[in-house]
Amino acid sequence: MSRIRYVVELKDCHGHRFEVTLQIPSRILKDQGVQVQLPAWIPGSYMLRDFSKHLETITAKNAVTKKSIALEKIDSNTWYVSPSNQDVTLTYQVYAFDTSVRAAYIDSTRAFFNPTSLCLQVLDYADEVHELEILKPASTHPSWRIETTLPVKKVDASRFGIYQAHSYDALIDHPVAIGEFQTITWQSCGTPHRMVIQGAIKEVDTQQLAKDLKAICDAHIQFFEPKSHRAPFQQYSFIVNTVGDGYGGLEHRDSTVLLCKRDDLPYPHQNLSKHEAYEDFLGLCSHEYFHAWMVKRIKPKAFDPYILDQKNHTRLLWLFEGFTSYYDDLQLFRSKRIDLSAYLKRLEKTWNMVLRQPGRHKQSVAESSFDAWTKYYQMDENTPNAVVSYYAKGSLIALALDITIRQHTRNQQSLDDVMRHLWQMYQLTQQGMAENDFDSAIEFIIGPSFQTIWKSFKSDYIEGTKDLPLMKLLISANIQVTSKVKKASDHAESAKQLLGIRTSVNNGWIKLTHVLDGGLAQRAGLSAGDYLSGIGQERVTPARLDQLLMQLILDLENAKKISILAYRHETEFSATLSSNAKEIASLQPQQFSLATY
Repeated sequence: MSRIRYVVELKDCHGHRFEVTLQIPSRILKDQGVQVQLPAWIPGSYMLRDFSKHLETITAKNAVTKKSIALEKIDSNTWYVSPSNQDVTLTYQVYAFDTSVRAAYIDSTRAFFNPTSLCLQVLDYADEVHELEILKPASTHPSWRIETTLPVKKVDASRFGIYQAHSYDALIDHPVAIGEFQTITWQSCGTPHRMVIQGAIKEVDTQQLAKDLKAICDAHIQFFEPKSHRAPFQQYSFIVNTVGDGYGGLEHRDSTVLLCKRDDLPYPHQNLSKHEAYEDFLGLCSHEYFHAWMVKRIKPKAFDPYILDQKNHTRLLWLFEGFTSYYDDLQLFRSKRIDLSAYLKRLEKTWNMVLRQPGRHKQSVAESSFDAWTKYYQMDENTPNAVVSYYAKGSLIALALDITIRQHTRNQQSLDDVMRHLWQMYQLTQQGMAENDFDSAIEFIIGPSFQTIWKSFKSDYIEGTKDLPLMKLLISANIQVTSKVKKASDHAESAKQLLGIRTSVNNGWIKLTHVLDGGLAQRAGLSAGDYLSGIGQERVTPARLDQLLMQLILDLENAKKISILAYRHETEFSATLSSNAKEIASLQPQQFSLATY
């Protein structure tokens, strides 16, 4: 054996375990031995997840004599394999019961894995060709087949067999789905595309999906390559797992893995004009597909290469995730999957969401990008008070910058030109973007006359925490902007916003999941984690919460003091809410509606 080789067996569907064999050639081991390591995170999801916690009973044996070889554990995800003049085989089990797009899963209905969860990296040999063999399961699953974009070496009709990748980084960029699928295929700009769906109990509307996905993918390819219409990949796959409740996506160079509700998909004879969940699903597809250019090819220098056992910090996620979040919806509109009214509704939702987060005044999107590992990806009850979303505000930054460029150049240029320049530069250099490369791209494309505007824009809205002047900019772009005021005494959600609370139901009790800075609830002494038991001498129940909150606001507007009974750490306490109509009007979160003239 001359290559690093993995053999994956679907060992225990009911116990949710894969068995993996890693074969290491003697040429690697003969002098000093080698270290093997499982990644601590997966590219595209910026949090240390310690995938090695699911690795069980690892052993090492001489591949010829079958005698045990010494295996020393260096740290939680690294092992040292002793020197050997013969090939060595490592065998280990991986527990896999994570339904997310980031890890691995196996049961009697399907199997899925990202190689970051299963394949130990042979350190210092990542640039070699790696082989991956997936063994066909027992006859209990005769209809199962494999879906992956890994290059094929030798497979059977169900695509079980041997795959190979030119490096370890390439190997881990190809997720693998196993089971039964509904399949949709189409060509976008001459490139084969497919969507495979697991978990959909009913037959989906494949014709509608093919039509919509083709339009979206065509729009993206033509956006980056307006002349050649050439995709940067030879094939592309959307791998979809549908569940009762879930949502997410993770990008790869030639594919994406998506998680959605079954109800999000289109089914025959549905009225899709009223199917907002399907619109959201198409938005997710658009977002992850845009990442095939932005993140998987054009990427921060901090990710070039990925260092998989530690945090890789960059201050540019507002660009890579935020701008992608801007273009995902914009491309739905440009591809005529949604009309202008629907696009503005989606934009309005994002803008209002950002305005409801007190954390936007404390953290810049550049800081949010850098701290994604410890703040954005590890949310807690204080997150809305301390963190700004580089996705949401980043998308608004792209919108504001796009309009500003169009104004400055009298509609001769736009943000589109800057994004295409980034793509052209990547193709020339094949290198990641340094932290200040976007500044250079702006100057090169828009010109020196824009630099003063750009520096002020960046200082205020990217490195600073000022709210974007979206009302002024949108009005200048012929969008009607009006203040959206819902009287808190008439609308339960408005009442919650005014009080600064977010709630959930826990065993019949109302739990405060978040208490926002500056809200009436915090001022009265209520905290996240408190359980409400009474408002104004009336018992709080899930069925009556909305009614009680609206009555509470009405009483506060009339300058009444309202007593709240709650429990914290199993101890009852009381709090008093007080305000008046004038203060309530001033505390109402600013919200907007968008429409065309």
